[in-house]
Amino acid sequence: MSADFHIHKFSDTPDSWVKETSIFRSDTYSIILLTEGEAEYKIGLSDYHITEGSIYFQAPQHLRYYNRLSEWEGYVIVFMEPFFEDHPTLKKLVTEFDGFKITSKVVVKLDDDIVLETEQMFRHLYDISYSNSVHRFDKAKSLLELIMHQSTEHYNFLYQNQKETKQNRIVKRFEEIVEEHLYDITTNKVERLISISEIAERIHINATYLGEVLKKVTGRTPKEILSDRIILEARSLLNNTNMAINEIAYFLKFQDASNFTKFFKSKTGFSPSEYRQ
Repeated sequence: MSADFHIHKFSDTPDSWVKETSIFRSDTYSIILLTEGEAEYKIGLSDYHITEGSIYFQAPQHLRYYNRLSEWEGYVIVFMEPFFEDHPTLKKLVTEFDGFKITSKVVVKLDDDIVLETEQMFRHLYDISYSNSVHRFDKAKSLLELIMHQSTEHYNFLYQNQKETKQNRIVKRFEEIVEEHLYDITTNKVERLISISEIAERIHINATYLGEVLKKVTGRTPKEILSDRIILEARSLLNNTNMAINEIAYFLKFQDASNFTKFFKSKTGFSPSEYRQ
């Protein structure tokens, strides 16, 4: 296997799949075809119930979590940017695919006949990848391109024909800004936490109207949604890094560790150190 590309069946590594993960972020793209099983799945602030016959997508920006409700069967494709960098068509498909965007829907439920067709593509890619062909990775890129074409077609059919109200567009844009900002924080691209008024300004509405829309559509205020998203990021850092509490506090743009601890406990009922134990 290439260092930048891998495909496997769930059945290849049955002991490596935990029932429930912590909140985490990966630096890879993934395309997963679930032919059997079901799971609760979370990407950022969005929750999904994934069932057999689904294909779902993960990107480096996605903060994610899953809870397996039954045993899984299917395929997992994992790849990184260097794998498609020298393949212009595949690069365009990946970078422009809505399912890899930071707040887009990431799950597509396929019809039975499409599941069989898609499974054949994944099986062919699997067989090629583990073959002795000296051109197996070039072939893999071509097959991944075909899978991306099909994924784009089914994704667009499912989601692009859905009508959005003005209020839903505001909610979506708010969530995009929050997700992009939190990702920028984790990659050290911003120096402070964005305010609700700044988010409203970027949407070209006033903060009061933004609050009214979010409360009506989601049942939560902008501050509550932003706070929940910060908590997810904090949980990921506490679970998956060795950063000290004060380092996490400054990393997430809190003034000091005591403010971060007070905020975290108010939202979770635990102090950061209690949560980490």
